[in-house]
Amino acid sequence: MKDYLGKNSPIRFQFPIDGDCINKNDGEEVDGGIRIQARVEAPTGHSVSVCGLPAKESDGVYYADVTVKSLENALTACDLTDHTECTVKVLRLPDRVTGGYRISSDDNILFLQDINEHRDVYRSIFENPHLALYKKAHELYGAKVHLNLFYELDAEARARFSPMRPYFNLSMMTDQFKDEFIANSDWLKLSFHAKSEMPWRPYQDADAETVTRDCELVHREILRFAGKETLSACTTIHWGEATAEGVKALRTLGYRTLAGYFIPGKAPVAYYAPNDLIEHIFDRDFWYDAETDVLFGRIDRVLDNGTNEINLEILRDAIKSPTRGGYIEVMIHEQYFHKDYSRYLDDYATRVLDACRLLHENGYVGQFIGDLL
Repeated sequence: MKDYLGKNSPIRFQFPIDGDCINKNDGEEVDGGIRIQARVEAPTGHSVSVCGLPAKESDGVYYADVTVKSLENALTACDLTDHTECTVKVLRLPDRVTGGYRISSDDNILFLQDINEHRDVYRSIFENPHLALYKKAHELYGAKVHLNLFYELDAEARARFSPMRPYFNLSMMTDQFKDEFIANSDWLKLSFHAKSEMPWRPYQDADAETVTRDCELVHREILRFAGKETLSACTTIHWGEATAEGVKALRTLGYRTLAGYFIPGKAPVAYYAPNDLIEHIFDRDFWYDAETDVLFGRIDRVLDNGTNEINLEILRDAIKSPTRGGYIEVMIHEQYFHKDYSRYLDDYATRVLDACRLLHENGYVGQFIGDLL
């Protein structure tokens, strides 16, 4: 993998690094762009310029104000003393992204099983209680909702419900509600998550062929019962792990954005990023890998963790953060919604609605991230 942090270079950017995504929270809006303070490491006492501007030194770090104007920007730092240089490419995110939020949900398939079982009773997909909750979040707080799907309920996953859930896969889902899915696709999106819940960490070492095979299973059915309008260009794959080749396969299949936790010291849900890069992404909203042509987004909180009060406090901290508060993403897992699940959360709906309300009250507007590039 490319040395995005430039640690092997005699001169390197501390900020922004290659692939950073700049928004107006990173600096000052000026005519035609965003002015940020670039930070560059170079030997003490040298003469350094950034984008042709002289940089001021403080303890081996050189500072210069530069303006990021277009979608893609190349910034070059030059050590004029020893004639070395480095260049980073950064993106300027569209202004609409700043102040946006999204709620996503992983491990989804049960709501489709319910709709299919009640296809002769339900007049609308929103008679399903799980989707009804998200419709309420959308109507009250403008939430954009993204559901990542399993292809099938495997035996081990079904055994976690009492009584054991019957087998179901997406090919069994009725297509009689396709028009309603399409009609609501401006705020409700579906995407690939995995073939099934088990085995754990299925794509950690999987080749491109495996990822492609499983993804195409899910895509085929989404297109059939929910329409191409509902299929998102963003996902979080199961356990958020994949090789660079697996991510390239997802890009070929249409995924432009992948969301993850990027928690330092914890490998899952950080795809193929090494620890030092995870530490950087953890404190940003987005980061772009030019080698795979994929934008990575940071999930700010998983709502089925901790208590509702802890979750809201973490979101308040994220909102206040100058580097993470530009775009907020919250996530939850579907199975915790259901009373027959072994780890059922009786305040699931409260967690979802309280998080969306908090973001709405702080001026955040529902915004999908799949089409940012």
